[in-house]
Amino acid sequence: MSQGYLQEIFSSFQGEGAAIEGSCYGLRQILLRFSGCPLALGIHGTKGCIWCDSPRAKLTEPNKCLIEKQPGNQSFSEIENPLNPDEIVQIIIKLTTKDLHSISLTGGEPLYQQEFLEDIIKKLKKEEYCIYLETAYTDDLKYLERVARMIDYACVDIKDRSAQASIKWENLVKEEIQMSRILKEADSKVFAKTVVTKTSRKKDIEFIAKLCSDIEIPLVIQLVSPIKGSNVEQPTWNQIQEFTQAAAKHLPSDKVGISIQMHKCINIL
Repeated sequence: MSQGYLQEIFSSFQGEGAAIEGSCYGLRQILLRFSGCPLALGIHGTKGCIWCDSPRAKLTEPNKCLIEKQPGNQSFSEIENPLNPDEIVQIIIKLTTKDLHSISLTGGEPLYQQEFLEDIIKKLKKEEYCIYLETAYTDDLKYLERVARMIDYACVDIKDRSAQASIKWENLVKEEIQMSRILKEADSKVFAKTVVTKTSRKKDIEFIAKLCSDIEIPLVIQLVSPIKGSNVEQPTWNQIQEFTQAAAKHLPSDKVGISIQMHKCINIL
């Protein structure tokens, strides 16, 4: 049986997204935060997103995984990594509540640990759980094709140029759009999300929106959350309006939305 590394497992509400198809914004989820981030490891020539909001998840093999003791109580115990899929499913069953919508596979990058992730998804589908994938992994599209039909909902994180996640930004975006295409063709409800900062540019948002339009998926424009000790700033209100109107040159109005990290605003996980 495969084994792998997680940072944490907990019950909360999806805090990102908008009122568009594919988004699970505001719905109850159990979140599995996977370890390892190919972007931070330099897959595209940089050290990953400068505004990363889950820096601990960059670790590839952490010794411990945090497990929430009761659904939503934000109190944790520690267990040893690596874990196997059967252990994880049992933890999820204990954290399941009647209002649970789906299991969120997030990170880090879930697709980084391929065999481990696939085994988890297969076991969760046998237990009739809905699967929500958040990903920005572009290194192995053949693998994504293999698992895509088991994904019910997907958020593909299209990196804005200001994230500095790649030295060849346009190429990265096109690869992320190809990921979105694979998921859509596998009948996942998929949307794109891009996190914007004060240094984001309207023409880059339009570039992303045009590619989203080509495959008919929605785009969520998400304001970066303030990061302590960082000089990354949120866009202004005027910028936000410019971005959504630029996106709407290519996408219908019901396929463009804005988002904040709701869970941070109300101080939940």
